[in-house]
Amino acid sequence: MHRKARLGWLTGLMAAVAIIAVGCGGGDGDGGEAPPPPATATGTLNGQVVDASDTNTIVPNAVVTIEPVEGTTTAQSGARTITTGADGGFAFDDLPAGDWTVTVATPQSDELGGGIARAPVTGDATTTVSLAVLPLGLAAPERIELSPTSATIDVGGRIGYRAQVIGPGGQVYDGIKPTWVVAGGVGQITPDGVFTAERVGSGSVRAYSGSAQRASSVEIVGPRPPQVSSFRVNPQSLAASGGEVLISAAISDGDGVNPEDVIARILPPGGEPIDVQLSVTNPDNAIRCPGVPDCFIDASFGATYEVPANDNRPTEDGMQAPQTYAVSIHVTDQRGVSAESEFVEFVVQGIDPPPTRPGI
Repeated sequence: MHRKARLGWLTGLMAAVAIIAVGCGGGDGDGGEAPPPPATATGTLNGQVVDASDTNTIVPNAVVTIEPVEGTTTAQSGARTITTGADGGFAFDDLPAGDWTVTVATPQSDELGGGIARAPVTGDATTTVSLAVLPLGLAAPERIELSPTSATIDVGGRIGYRAQVIGPGGQVYDGIKPTWVVAGGVGQITPDGVFTAERVGSGSVRAYSGSAQRASSVEIVGPRPPQVSSFRVNPQSLAASGGEVLISAAISDGDGVNPEDVIARILPPGGEPIDVQLSVTNPDNAIRCPGVPDCFIDASFGATYEVPANDNRPTEDGMQAPQTYAVSIHVTDQRGVSAESEFVEFVVQGIDPPPTRPGI
């Protein structure tokens, strides 16, 4: 019996040790090894190489190299190189998030040089780069003028950026397009600077040419109606004989609007509403819808309206009450979404009674 007791005690001890061992191992079959470190966020950088003097000319067989920017989160990563295909396109996948320097060379061309830009890669997003290589012999650009410098548009909306590349002595390089970089993974951009918003968020559109650079912030929001601002009626007071008023407003919409869908609705005193179509008043500076005729993303609109004379009947003592008009702007964008502004009033004054003649 003594021997059996010792065997029972030993069996219990071994079972206890086994239970403790299983508990320390986590019970998940990983042998108690430390969990792997979290994966580093990665993104994609892609784009196309074109001729800066003619963005319709793509550049195949160009050598695109990306290198991590020193002092940033990508500093430990190595450089990568790729050659553009027949369409001038290139793509780098699984890049650690952070800042990268992108350079392009055209060793097979006797007319084109190279280019350089800085591209921030965002995890789980795509950074788009349109690399525009400069002609050989062109003096290095010194600055870039970029418009707009900031913008807020809807998802699916578009902005036509305008960039002017300027060389030594203030010389404007007509026809030279910059390299475009979209940061923040919020959209895509064409070599001509047409940005299309794809994802809600904050980002930037950056223009590079040689060592010159300029950036524009862009905020992408959910679908919204057209935005009416700077709405004015001038003058807001007319003589009793009536006259002409100028109705003007600035309108922006990522989907674009046609002038025929911008209406000033005038509510005369005691009468039916009068609709007056507005037209674009800044055609040279307005931002147009890419590829869509007579469509504008951001423009100023205006129209004149001839106001009739005050037709209120004067009282017996010669007093004539003024007449008050109200005006609002109605806009419908390309998607059929409408917006209406607040009312602005203007007044047609009454005729003053004749002065009282002094007694004789």
